[in-house]
Amino acid sequence: MYPKVTVNVTNGNLQRSIAVEDAVCGICATAGSSATNGKLLEVYSLADAESKGVTAEAEPLIHKLVRQFYQELGGKQLLYIYGSDDSPMDVIVGANTSTGLNKMLTLAGGKLNLVAVSGDDWNGDGFLADEVADAVIASKAVCQAWQNRNYPVRLFLNGHVMDESVANTYQPKEGTNGYAAVVLGGEDTTGDAAVGIALGRASKYGAEVKLGNGQNGALSLTQVYIGSQKMEEREDMETLHDAGFLTFQVRPGSAGYYFGVDNMCSVDDFRILAHGRVIDKAQRIAAQAYQPFVEDSLRVERDGTINQSDASYMELVLDSAIRSAMSEQISDLKVVIDTAQDIVNTSTLEVGCSILPLGYMTWINVTIGLTNKLE
Repeated sequence: MYPKVTVNVTNGNLQRSIAVEDAVCGICATAGSSATNGKLLEVYSLADAESKGVTAEAEPLIHKLVRQFYQELGGKQLLYIYGSDDSPMDVIVGANTSTGLNKMLTLAGGKLNLVAVSGDDWNGDGFLADEVADAVIASKAVCQAWQNRNYPVRLFLNGHVMDESVANTYQPKEGTNGYAAVVLGGEDTTGDAAVGIALGRASKYGAEVKLGNGQNGALSLTQVYIGSQKMEEREDMETLHDAGFLTFQVRPGSAGYYFGVDNMCSVDDFRILAHGRVIDKAQRIAAQAYQPFVEDSLRVERDGTINQSDASYMELVLDSAIRSAMSEQISDLKVVIDTAQDIVNTSTLEVGCSILPLGYMTWINVTIGLTNKLE
């Protein structure tokens, strides 16, 4: 080899860094190679992921989701990747502690709060793969367990379409799982949903911002398919949306595609993603704010009730912490500590925190008509 000067040219340096507002994101999917199998990778761009073995050839499924994420993000940001031995999707999000979603959350130390999930082994002869509804059921217990540890997480599940010509009978909103959303609609004709796009859009903005916020512009998708059919060719998209899918729409006068209501698989307080993300953030703040007081003492009055001054101080600690971090993300909040509770015998302090969320102009009705006189 001749003597020479070697110059390595790097790429991706002009990409802007997208500050993480409220999202610490991850992708959990069936591994295609040893590059991701059982490993938690930290990447900051698609090129970074490819340099660590997440290529289109070695990891076709995970690579597609990572590409979607950074395509929608339009910059650089930390993303966790975990390749699971498990498949299909309902097994990935099940209670197995040695692999899958639970293992990923464990390796990440509870930092993750938004995860896109997909498998690659689909079964069924209906509109959706059988594993989709099963995953909604299986993921609830895992997410509840992590929330109980003060590490709440919300999921984007791949609503894989098996046969777009079959009428849909599944109603995600009946799933009683406010931790998970079933994304419907993808960038290609494989039947996979663009969960990476949903993850990328959510990561760009604060917890209170809905995925379909028109102020943030259209998505990066150039075409949306339901199975092998173009979305525009279907007449039931509104029906699918009303069933509780997190899916796409086109808007009159606007080019491109948008998310509709960010539906979760429930009809309770957490029926939309924005409500869940806001309360998740508040929960993490509350846990951090009160952590220094664990095993601390609290004065009581002569009748055994909690000292009012101490109770007021504890109320102020949480009120100040949440308002400081979330003043623009909520309408108001109220923290109340009942001074009549028996803390001497129970060693348990009950704190009530009520959060008034933002309102959302999801439906806007405008009455327009002619008049012969303006008043």
